Amino acid sequence: MPRKVKVEGGIFFGASNYAGTLEEKIINYNYTLPGYGAMIRYNFTNKFSLRFGLDYGTIEDADSAASSIARNIRNLSFKTSIFDGYLAGEYYFATWSDRYKKFSQLYILGGIGSFHFNPQALYNGKWYNLQPLGTEGQGTQEYPNRVPYSLDQIYFPIGLGARFTLSSSWFLNFEFRANKTLTDYLDDVSLTYASPDVLLAQGGPISVALANRTGEKFPNDVRDVTGGSRGGTKVSTDWFYFTGFTLSHTFKPKRHCYSF
Repeated sequence: MPRKVKVEGGIFFGASNYAGTLEEKIINYNYTLPGYGAMIRYNFTNKFSLRFGLDYGTIEDADSAASSIARNIRNLSFKTSIFDGYLAGEYYFATWSDRYKKFSQLYILGGIGSFHFNPQALYNGKWYNLQPLGTEGQGTQEYPNRVPYSLDQIYFPIGLGARFTLSSSWFLNFEFRANKTLTDYLDDVSLTYASPDVLLAQGGPISVALANRTGEKFPNDVRDVTGGSRGGTKVSTDWFYFTGFTLSHTFKPKRHCYSF
């Protein structure tokens, strides 16, 4: 195939999703939302490229949509926007062409990045930021091992994609990218229920209300569940995903003309 032009830029459009404590299916179509982005790619060779990208998307999920009775009873939910930036290497391991000499390639990618998020929950018609409320006792003396989680985190993108030639300077990529985070709080749910008295003193009645939402669906079955599993007993880090298309264009260096 012809040697790739060194520099290209593109825009991404597709879908965002998440995997975590509130996720019941690998792909939850009810909560698959739009995702957008942009990238700059530098092609070292036809086999290896490096790219810098920015993405924006929204992820959300709710126990009310789960088929599990236990999750329906738990009744937690969240929504958060994701804004990320990353640097990733791409390795093109397979190439083929059609009769019109339009080349296609398969590739894998991996890298490192950072992202910002801010989980929220809807309660009585109003959206509340969950992190400041410390819904699992974060930042209290009674739970010294639970510190408030940062809203800015490191993550590791890995993915698989296909690149299609549209013309000599236009290309279309289809890609699935899974982003491994280092936090278990994309959804604000991780470990066990904290004491309502502790939450009341630290974050007020809203913290208590959003920490345990079973009573909203089962008002006659309100009980003290302190120490019971809210999300589990061990930390299990969350993922977010972007799947979609990137339309890119190469930037050929200008040739200088000289006159004598």
